[in-house]
Amino acid sequence: MAIPILPVRVLDEAMAFWSRSGLTVQRYDEGYAFVLAEGEEIVHLAVHPTVDPDTNPSACYLHVRDVRDWHDRLAAAGLPVTPVREEPWGMREFSLRDPSGNLVRVGCAL
Repeated sequence: MAIPILPVRVLDEAMAFWSRSGLTVQRYDEGYAFVLAEGEEIVHLAVHPTVDPDTNPSACYLHVRDVRDWHDRLAAAGLPVTPVREEPWGMREFSLRDPSGNLVRVGCAL
């Protein structure tokens, strides 16, 4: 298993974003935090104050069991999710960007 480390401008801003989704966020220190789903780490957050949200190329793909549940939960929390799509490469997925411009794609196999 790999856990992506996403660059974030402001740790508190990133932690608030991920917490809104109902996920658990644990601060490690002033510049680092862990995001957990059902007790498992899924993403790490590392402070990089100069990251530009408009040009940030960082991205990750979260494989989940129920993409519609994730989508509904994140949408209900007011997060900027795209519609769920069935892709020709055999995945059902959606995406969103965090305040630091990180692209997060969430999906499961069809």
